[in-house]
Amino acid sequence: MATRILFTVEESNQVLPLVRSIVKDVVEDFRRLRAAGRERRALEVEGPPRGGARRLEDLQEEVGLVSGRIEGYLRELSDLGLEVRDLELGLVDFPTLLDGEPAYLSWRLGEPAVAWWHPADKGFTDRAPVPVPRVPTR
Repeated sequence: MATRILFTVEESNQVLPLVRSIVKDVVEDFRRLRAAGRERRALEVEGPPRGGARRLEDLQEEVGLVSGRIEGYLRELSDLGLEVRDLELGLVDFPTLLDGEPAYLSWRLGEPAVAWWHPADKGFTDRAPVPVPRVPTR
């Protein structure tokens, strides 16, 4: 059984430049994949236009190549200990413990830092700002 990696907010933000780069590629390739898949399905349903059989072959090849790249990116993120929640939004969860309970630090492509969290049994719509650690008073 693999040991699960747990992240602090600081550790999440340290690895964020790499995560951001990978997730940016995932989101861009996912858009390409969806567009090529839609065009391919339309050609399959309507039948390729005259002389368009080559386009259908090209789209099938593109779908295969882009799918393979996305799988590689997802493996990289998984190897880092992260869980990708949404390929279109670029939503990634960093496993953590918050007050001793399993939770996720949550980040979405475009956000400047990892600053949100949600309980392990909830999702993106239940995100809340990461609590600021209390400084002991005298």
